[in-house]
Amino acid sequence: MILIKSRKQKKTLYDSKYSHIPRDYNERLSWMYDTLHITPDKENYILQARDQYIQNMAFSPEILVVLYEEPEGSPRPRARFVNKGNLSASAKANPGFIQVYSITGAADRKFMKQFISDNDFLQLDQLIYTPCNIEFDAFFKTPNSFNNTDTFLAELGCIRPISKPDFDNIEKKYADMYNGNVWIDDALVVDAVVRKYYSILPRVEIHLRFLNMLYNKYQYKSISNRVESTNVNYFNTIYKKE
Repeated sequence: MILIKSRKQKKTLYDSKYSHIPRDYNERLSWMYDTLHITPDKENYILQARDQYIQNMAFSPEILVVLYEEPEGSPRPRARFVNKGNLSASAKANPGFIQVYSITGAADRKFMKQFISDNDFLQLDQLIYTPCNIEFDAFFKTPNSFNNTDTFLAELGCIRPISKPDFDNIEKKYADMYNGNVWIDDALVVDAVVRKYYSILPRVEIHLRFLNMLYNKYQYKSISNRVESTNVNYFNTIYKKE
C-alpha cells in the first residue's frame, strides 16, 4: 500500500532538508561559496567552465513538424487488472497487479513513426539523447459562430482559445508521440512552450531544437546505455562506450 504524505508532512520534510539554504539568489551563491569552500583558483576554474559551456554547447537548427489534424489532448489514462491474457508471464504471478495505460498512446507513436519515415527532412542518425527545447503551436478550428471580422482576427492571432483541451494534455499527447521515434524519452525536455490558436486550417506545429552534447559525465552515465551509437557526446569530451 502506498502512503501519500499530506501537505503538512511534505512541508515538514522539506524544511528539514532545505530551510538552512538561503532563498535569495545572491545570498544563496554566497552561501555556496562559503559552504563549498570555493577558493579563488576554484572560482576562476568555475568561471572558465561557464565560458566554455557558452562557447561549445549549441542547439541544433530547428526541426519543424506540422501535423495536419485537429489538435487533441492526451485522454485520461485507463487502468486494468492484469490477467493471463493481457500481460507478460513475469507479471501474471501477481493477480492483484494493475496496469495503467494510454488508450491512444500506441497508435499515436505508430503514426509518428510512419510520419517521420515518410519525411526525409526528419531523418536523424540516431534518436536524440541530449537536452531539448520544444514548442507546440496548436491551431484549433475557428468556431463557426465567429463572424467574418472575428474569424480574420483569430487567424491573425488576436483571438485565441480558452477552451479544452488543457495545455498540459496537448503537450503530453504530442511529446509522447516523439518517444522512441525522435528522442529516447520526453524527460530530455528542459524547456517547453504550448501555444493555442485558432485557424481555418487546424494543425499542430512542433518546433524542436536539441543540444549538441550532454551537460556532463554524470548525465552520460545515465543515458549511454539507452543510446545505440558507440559515441555519446558530453561537455568537453567524447567518451567511447566500452
